[in-house]
Amino acid sequence: MPKLPAVYRGALILAIPLLSVIITVSGWMWSRQEETKANWWVNHTEEVMRESNVLFKLLLDAETGVRGYKITQEDDFLKPYQQALQEIPPHLDSLDRLTQDNLPQKQRLEEIKLQIQQRLDVLAQILQKIETEQQTTLSPQLRQLFEESQQKMDIVRSLLDTFQQEEWNLLNLRRANLEKVRTVTNLLLISTIAISLISYFVAVQFYRRSEGKVEEKAQELALVNASLAETNASLANRNQELDQFTYIVSHDLKAPLRAIANLSEWLEEDLEDRLDEDTSQQIKLLRQRVLRMDAFIDGLLRYSRAGRLKAEKTIVDVKQLLEEIIDSLNPPSEFTIKINGEMPVFQTEPLPLQQVLSNLISNGIKHHPEPKGKIEISVSDRGLAYQFAIADNGEGIPAKYHDKIFEIFQTLTSREEKESTGIGLSIVKKIIEHQGGKIWLESQEGQGTTFYFTWLK
Repeated sequence: MPKLPAVYRGALILAIPLLSVIITVSGWMWSRQEETKANWWVNHTEEVMRESNVLFKLLLDAETGVRGYKITQEDDFLKPYQQALQEIPPHLDSLDRLTQDNLPQKQRLEEIKLQIQQRLDVLAQILQKIETEQQTTLSPQLRQLFEESQQKMDIVRSLLDTFQQEEWNLLNLRRANLEKVRTVTNLLLISTIAISLISYFVAVQFYRRSEGKVEEKAQELALVNASLAETNASLANRNQELDQFTYIVSHDLKAPLRAIANLSEWLEEDLEDRLDEDTSQQIKLLRQRVLRMDAFIDGLLRYSRAGRLKAEKTIVDVKQLLEEIIDSLNPPSEFTIKINGEMPVFQTEPLPLQQVLSNLISNGIKHHPEPKGKIEISVSDRGLAYQFAIADNGEGIPAKYHDKIFEIFQTLTSREEKESTGIGLSIVKKIIEHQGGKIWLESQEGQGTTFYFTWLK
């Protein structure tokens, strides 16, 4: 099993107590919610019990009032009965509301309602019988009605007892669940404290070991930095030596080439009358080869120095820079070079940008098959960089050469047909990449070429 990096191990050790705290807080909040629910149900049960007790008392008062009226024949004794008739319906409605969430209790309440109504009907019959008979003794019919009323009362009492017992059972069940919740919460709390303490001691040991490793790595890094500093100094010396070597080699190579070129001119002048056409052509060919070699050497010098020379950044007006480049290239009068849109003005090194634009525009002119060509230059803002596009309507470049043309000494046509060192685009690519950008092209044979490159702001 792969060993976790130190950073991940440290994060894991810190995450364990944090996770434990989150679990504990969540458990505590859950426990509080459950306790709040349980308290609500306690209040709910107490309200149900209170309403049912009031209901039972009203029924007793109603019968007591009727019996008192039978004995005394005074209307004052009917007040409890009349009060019961008014107050029983609201209390039944209250119980109905309180049992909406409990279907079995709801069904029991419906049965209680039915029995209460039947008992009230019996009491009403008793009153009617008392007023009809107008006697102090109980007739058999009246006695039977009182017995029926008592039976109904016993049924109501039994139903209310069952109703209340169910509420107490539900309350006890919820209290038991609450105790379980509290037990789980306490266990979570104890476990969290234990895990946090263990994690703390593990973290202390881990960071002690890590501190030693960090010091060791710091020493190694210091040695590496010292080695890199020596390497950089050595590279700087090598670059300086390379510059000197390049200058000496180019001087030593170019001097004989100039001598050969001069000698060929002198020979041609001195032997002008005695040279046949074939010999004269050979001397011209010799001079062309010398000039090509001289251009090669210059190109190599430019390539070796591309991106290495640092200049101060200044504010560059790209439109003005392009106009100066086009003027210096002196394109044919029939050749059109168009600057599309608004060019940016930003801070950058002007010389590298000038080299890139000059080389790409020059290529578009030089490699166009006709003197009446067209080049369009545009730019778009890409956030961190500008994206330049130089499009021509020339012959186009086959897809298989799209990457090859950026390699040094690569040309698409023979040097006998069109003089070229094959270094220009490789220098352009090197400069652009050194500036942090990239270059690519889009082209199809016979449909022109568009070079794109990005330049950091």
